[in-house]
Amino acid sequence: GPETGAQRKRDVNMMRLSGCFLVLFFLAGCGVSIVPSPQASGVIDVQERSITQTRDNLEVTVKVQDLEYRPYQRVDNITSFFVSVKNAKAREITLPLNSFVLIDGQGNQYRPVTADRIHEIISRDSFYLMPYPFVGYYYLQDAAHSYYDTQFESSLPYFPQRFPQDIYTQALPVGDILPDARISGLVYFLVDLTRKESFDVRLYLPGTPPAASADFTFPFFVEKK
Repeated sequence: GPETGAQRKRDVNMMRLSGCFLVLFFLAGCGVSIVPSPQASGVIDVQERSITQTRDNLEVTVKVQDLEYRPYQRVDNITSFFVSVKNAKAREITLPLNSFVLIDGQGNQYRPVTADRIHEIISRDSFYLMPYPFVGYYYLQDAAHSYYDTQFESSLPYFPQRFPQDIYTQALPVGDILPDARISGLVYFLVDLTRKESFDVRLYLPGTPPAASADFTFPFFVEKK
C-alpha cells in the first residue's frame, strides 16, 4: 500500500542515523593530533599541547583549539588557535591581527582571517553545517525537516549557526595591550592542517621587518594515527 507519513519519517530517521555512523566511522579512521615540536624553545605543556615563550617582557602561549572550527566540509576549512599574550612591559603595546602568520613544512604561507570573514563563510554554508557532534545537513529539505522535528529539543546545531556572536566574542581582541595586562582568544586561519606534516605559527611584533626572523616562533608536528 502507499507509504504512510510515519513510515516516511522512520525512513528519513534511518537514513540520518546511517549518515551519522558513516561520518563517525570516517572521523574515527583519520585521527589527527597537533603536538608541539620537541625542539620548540620555551615551555611545552604536554597535556595542553601548548607552547609558551617569553621574550622582552612578553609572554605568548599558542595551541591549536579546533582543527575544523566549521564542521565537516572541506571547502575553506577553518582552523582556530588559542593565543594568550601577557604584556609585562612598562608601556602598552599594539598587536594587530596581521602580526601572526602560519608557515607549513612546504613553505606555504597563511595569514589570519578576521571574525567578519569567518562569519561570512559560516553564514554562506549554514545549511551544510553539522550539528554538534556529527549530524550533517546535506540538503535544504533535510534541514527543514530536522528543524521542525527538533525545535522543541535542547540539542542545538553547531553553535555558530545559532550563536554567530560567539565567533566575535571568542576571537583574540587585537589592539593595544596595557602594561601588566593579558589578552586571550582565538586566531582563525583558512588551512587544513590534517593535510600537513608540520607548521610554525609566527608572531612579528610591530616594527620587526618582514624579512627578519619572527619575534616568536611556535613549531608543531601533525601526528596522523
